[in-house]
Amino acid sequence: MIQAPHTLVDRHGASVVRDRCRALGLGVWRLRLDGTVVESPAEQGLAGDWFRAAPLSRLVASATLQWQSDPSPGPVEVFPGCWAIPCVERVRRVRTGYTVAVALGPDALHAEQFGACCQAAALDAAAMRSLLRGRATHTPELVERTATMLGWLVEDLEAVDAQEQSLSVFSRQLAESYEEITLLYTLGQSMNQLSHPENFVRLCVRELHETLAYEWIALGFVADQRRARAMGGRLLTAGRTPLDEAGFQREIGRLVAGAAAPGNVVIAGEARGPLAQGDSQILAHPVARDGQVVGVLFAGHKLGDDPQVSSADIKLLDAAAGYLSVLLDNAFLYDDQQLMFIGTLESLTAAIDAKDPYTCGHSERVAHLAAALAQAHGLDEEQVERIRIAGLVHDVGKIGVPDFVLGKTGRLTEEEFRLIKAHPEIGFHILKDIPLMEDILPGVLHHHERIDGRGYPHGLRGDAIPLVARIIGLADSFDAMSSNRTYRSAMPRARVLEELGENAGSQFDPALVESFARVDLSRYDELVERHSGQSAAGGLRIPRAGLAA
Repeated sequence: MIQAPHTLVDRHGASVVRDRCRALGLGVWRLRLDGTVVESPAEQGLAGDWFRAAPLSRLVASATLQWQSDPSPGPVEVFPGCWAIPCVERVRRVRTGYTVAVALGPDALHAEQFGACCQAAALDAAAMRSLLRGRATHTPELVERTATMLGWLVEDLEAVDAQEQSLSVFSRQLAESYEEITLLYTLGQSMNQLSHPENFVRLCVRELHETLAYEWIALGFVADQRRARAMGGRLLTAGRTPLDEAGFQREIGRLVAGAAAPGNVVIAGEARGPLAQGDSQILAHPVARDGQVVGVLFAGHKLGDDPQVSSADIKLLDAAAGYLSVLLDNAFLYDDQQLMFIGTLESLTAAIDAKDPYTCGHSERVAHLAAALAQAHGLDEEQVERIRIAGLVHDVGKIGVPDFVLGKTGRLTEEEFRLIKAHPEIGFHILKDIPLMEDILPGVLHHHERIDGRGYPHGLRGDAIPLVARIIGLADSFDAMSSNRTYRSAMPRARVLEELGENAGSQFDPALVESFARVDLSRYDELVERHSGQSAAGGLRIPRAGLAA
């Protein structure tokens, strides 16, 4: 019994089999299931003309009738000494046609059908017998071995194809895992931006757009600022959105408002509304905090051949939403603690300022001026905020100076001046053991130093004075000259600015004096007016809870 060969599972495998059959001197056809010839033998010369003769093509095609109902079709003798050996072609496990190898035996050269093929191709029969005699060597046993050999070849090709598919799947999974790890690493490395959560949110949206094959990524926050804080109502995007800014904001807002609970949602069909782009779906993942949705992360209009959302897309968006939830939770907690911390400092410094009606609001004004000067001088946002805090507590050491000294209207004695000069070191010792105040301390300790070295408490000179102290020292002097004091009235603005210029290089850092000229003083003037009203009303009124804090 002649053994049936295995089946070809792809067109690439069929191409390899055809090449091997031609190398063995076999004629090769490709046929559809109904026998329609897709590809005739490609051999050149007289032998190719004979194999392509219409009678032989019809005989080979007729063999498909015998193979249709056979799950494992085998060789068929289409005329005496001529065998058609099939290899089934499949696409996704469905039989689509055959690659057929034709082998000749000695009897074929003398068969009636051989002559008919020669006549149809206008070939001399005797010459063709002589030409094909070297090929016409197949016996039924040799045909069986040839079929077996083709079967082995197909098995090898199937094994290679399976390995290539496994490698492709593994490579895709590896690429997806690498993308996920890279995204999570990038986000994880950036999760220290608690004071500026918007920076992290922007990074997250941008990284998702670079990683996922979607035309646009968006993160919309609920309008409720009690839940979303400063991000309330905000929309951040990356990529090309399908609508103009106002329209996109409106549609994303509609979808965000409808998000009721955490969990992935695939938006398709009419639910996409004006955001619809062909058949592509929109992947949405709510970002939650304490079980409440604070925003929704969207991925829209998937690119490539498949417009449907994949499990890899869902995993990445889910991971990003998880990082966002953690970051926002920590950022909101940090914001609460920062507000409580600053509120406590403001209450403390206001209480100190209230010891002397002439210094009412002084610390708040110095904090504002110091921050504005730092910004004008080119410092970054975080440094500006730290200098603002330093300005707020720069005079905290005055809590250790007797009230009669702070409020004295006449000239201070040498001992009283010594007590006043002690307040920077007193403030330093009060604050030095408070966590996260280390960068604040130089401003508290050295804000009365002078560029020429004649300041106190340590007589530092030039750049040896920390920048934060130089900034606070200038802001402190500006406010002191601009305010009414026990020993003199407030100086006119023009005269104060002249004093700064005249003392640049001796008392003040000349570069800072130059930067101060760019400071907008309108907010400072508002503070002066407000504090003047509070002083006239009897000083600052500090809530008991604030003092306790």
